[in-house]
Amino acid sequence: MGFVSGRVTFRRFRMPGFVHTSIDDVFLERLNAAAFGRYGSAAADGVDMGWITPQHLFDVDFGAEKIAVGRFAQVNMRLERNTPPSSILRSYFAIEQEVAREASGRDFLSKKELREAKDAAKRRAESEARSGAFRRITSIPVIIDLERSMLYVGTTSAGAGEKLQRLFADTFETPLEPVTAHELAGRRAEELGLMRAYEDAKPAHFIDPPDEIDADAYTLDPEDRGFFGREFLTWIWYTVENVEGVFELVRNADVAATLIDLAQLKCDFNLTGTANLRCDSPARSVEARAALSVGKQPVKLGLILAARAGEWTLTLDGTKLDVTGLVLPQIEQKEKAAILEARCESMADLSEVLDELFTKFVQTRLSSEWNAVQKAMRQWVAGRKQAAQSALLASA
Repeated sequence: MGFVSGRVTFRRFRMPGFVHTSIDDVFLERLNAAAFGRYGSAAADGVDMGWITPQHLFDVDFGAEKIAVGRFAQVNMRLERNTPPSSILRSYFAIEQEVAREASGRDFLSKKELREAKDAAKRRAESEARSGAFRRITSIPVIIDLERSMLYVGTTSAGAGEKLQRLFADTFETPLEPVTAHELAGRRAEELGLMRAYEDAKPAHFIDPPDEIDADAYTLDPEDRGFFGREFLTWIWYTVENVEGVFELVRNADVAATLIDLAQLKCDFNLTGTANLRCDSPARSVEARAALSVGKQPVKLGLILAARAGEWTLTLDGTKLDVTGLVLPQIEQKEKAAILEARCESMADLSEVLDELFTKFVQTRLSSEWNAVQKAMRQWVAGRKQAAQSALLASA
């Protein structure tokens, strides 16, 4: 059901330069012009796309009454693929070769005959495609926060995100910028006057690197600051265990964090792979202690965040800042439209909390305070290593 009910998954995009603050005639005209079937021809990968209303797959007539949700606009991106799968083409080619062999009475076909068989198979597949035999339709929900210039798309698919960026830019003549750890860290560093420290930052490790490798060897792109995301999750984990998980924020006062359900950890040095832990308290498990002690950092964490605006249960991807499995606070409203608006407002509140929490980390990470914090975190990891070794000996 996307954003309407149940658990929510989303990826966020900023809309720099977006001029629409309400669903006016111009906004609707732009959507109608880029509606599915009017947007244009298929992309290079054979996928047609365009906007549809939330009513159903074939509704492309946009009106404010169909998409307005308080300060939000609710639309869907429709993707349609109608190309034959490669397995179908291979099968038709095999059939045409068999027909040609029977007609010629020979076991082997000439290059010309093979080419003709291939062309015949292609014509057959294209004919069936025109009849809709291979038609696959996907509808992806999109929420546009007109007040805060933020867009939420109900998928974490990179391919769908790229298509959305193209469609949105063509519709509104303004780009979509994904909110990631790299992008958000850069913006916050600039706002805080810490760009020099941001540009000079190197990945932080909480154990000594193995002697045989370069500590920064795993960072393939020297311009990528995605490592801030892993360190952000490690910092949350450390704070939860050592400072009772309470973070002082600016706009939302305090936020309390609890680790739950899931932890996915990846080796900083690409030596020991990835560990996926799923249990009631993965952060306290022997496996988690062992993972941290050999140089892994979390890339995903299950969290409960409690702030003035509500309490949310979610899984957070540190590098992409994607949210999956989000459980929103209980909504007391009874009308469907009011429920959806309240859910959208709660998502926006959570986004603000996440951004503030990340800002607090960036401020710490790029300040002189970081040396002391990193030292304390290294001691914490070392203590977990000793605890893991003790637990393993006890179970032997």
